[in-house]
Amino acid sequence: MRILVLAAVLAELLVGSSAAGNSHKYDRRSHIPARPNNATAAPIAGFFDQLIDHNNPSLGTFKQRFWWSADYYGGPGSPIILEAPGEAAVDDNYVNHSNSTLTGLFAQTNKAAAITLEHRYWGGSSPVGKNFTTQNLQHLNLDNSIQDLIYFANNVYLPFDSRGDSKPNKAPWVLTGCSYPGALTAWTNVLAPGTFWAYHASSAVVQAVSTFWEYFSPIEQAMPRNCSSDFKRLISHVDDVLFNGNTQQKQELKALFNSSSNTSDSHFANVLSSPLGVWQNTHFTSGYTKFTQMCDYVENQWAGSNVTLPGPEGVGAQRALEGFAKWMRERNSTSESQEDPNDEPLWMWFLCNEPFEWWQVWGPGSDNGLVSKALTRDSFLAHCKSMFPTVGDSTYGLNKGRTVDQVNLKTGGWNHVNTTRLMWVNGEYDPWTPATVSSKSRPGGPLKSTKQAPVWVIPKAAHCNDLNVGNRINEGAREVIDGVVSQMKEWVADYYKQNGTSLANGV
Repeated sequence: MRILVLAAVLAELLVGSSAAGNSHKYDRRSHIPARPNNATAAPIAGFFDQLIDHNNPSLGTFKQRFWWSADYYGGPGSPIILEAPGEAAVDDNYVNHSNSTLTGLFAQTNKAAAITLEHRYWGGSSPVGKNFTTQNLQHLNLDNSIQDLIYFANNVYLPFDSRGDSKPNKAPWVLTGCSYPGALTAWTNVLAPGTFWAYHASSAVVQAVSTFWEYFSPIEQAMPRNCSSDFKRLISHVDDVLFNGNTQQKQELKALFNSSSNTSDSHFANVLSSPLGVWQNTHFTSGYTKFTQMCDYVENQWAGSNVTLPGPEGVGAQRALEGFAKWMRERNSTSESQEDPNDEPLWMWFLCNEPFEWWQVWGPGSDNGLVSKALTRDSFLAHCKSMFPTVGDSTYGLNKGRTVDQVNLKTGGWNHVNTTRLMWVNGEYDPWTPATVSSKSRPGGPLKSTKQAPVWVIPKAAHCNDLNVGNRINEGAREVIDGVVSQMKEWVADYYKQNGTSLANGV
């Protein structure tokens, strides 16, 4: 899900303008290692004529980008591994089908080709260019996104399979994804079964949630105890000022972060919570992360501070606030944006239109103490309204009265467990786990693993940690990655057994 765009966040601090919000979406560049120099060949790019609207083919087609690699392909009738598209443009340098990624490892262990597909409307796959008006976004929806996968699999021409011997009706296609792409994978299993033989859904946010305060609870559990305690203290102090302070006290607080005095309280609270989302990008290979650096500053541990590292008790609210503000100010010239800012409305459209919502805000029942009470769902609803003004009959789903309950009724949410050859992987400390089948809030508790629907939870892992095979340096991650690869190999082999063919020559 949405990765922190710190440059935009800090820009809001400086000018007091509205930001799109910290929806912390998935970007493959934070979870997929760059293609290694010793990779046998770079994936080859292509374009596919995709339908603009699968319910109305007469509207025509647009060019959808994809990348393929046949390095491990075993020949006619061999499997295809398709990566479900994510909510960001695809960077050629991060199309990695080598065995340093789970996609590549699936391909290697199953003699399969690998394909990366770019999501409709993102990058070079937009039917409307960058003209993302309310009218032009009407065909960016869940139904079309799922049907894109089906139509692509059944109709794409693949140069390495010129006779079509690896079409879905002749060979096993595996759909894999993490985060929203993981949910897209699981929802395809639910809403459009039959094309894909097996599914891998990692950190799959299958449950749409309106007021998603639970996002911050795994982060709080993962934080060093002193940082957690002090961050709660500084947020409590912020709330005391925002709700009980006078105008001068509010201005002084915001000025500490170089924030304009006309920055709204909700926008200011959003800025303070946004850096917490850096945690979701943590891998066991990450080393010293920006999240750790932020905590060091909260604890007044920077070069030349000469402050003794505190124990679990921390440094207290005032020093923590000053340290956090110093970290934010020093980072105001550092851009961490990993996407074209012109694409920013696209994910917000999904959140506002389907609606998935998933607003990471304070809410009744919030148990983590990391988020100001000034940051609420209402501030994001206002942003939907300002970003997507109604024009004629064109508006967004929330404005039509659509709800997350309707989305979950349609998809089954975390309760749809009657699946076929669908595996689930989640991280113990993934902020998005509360929206997955491993959520503690799920009726009946986290989904139990079965042979037909295995569930793995990687101990102490954040988001999408099974995608990066380098995480095998951690014992818990290694056991899960190896188990996932072994299970997928078994399911692919089952296809050939049922069809009386061999993996080496499926026809």
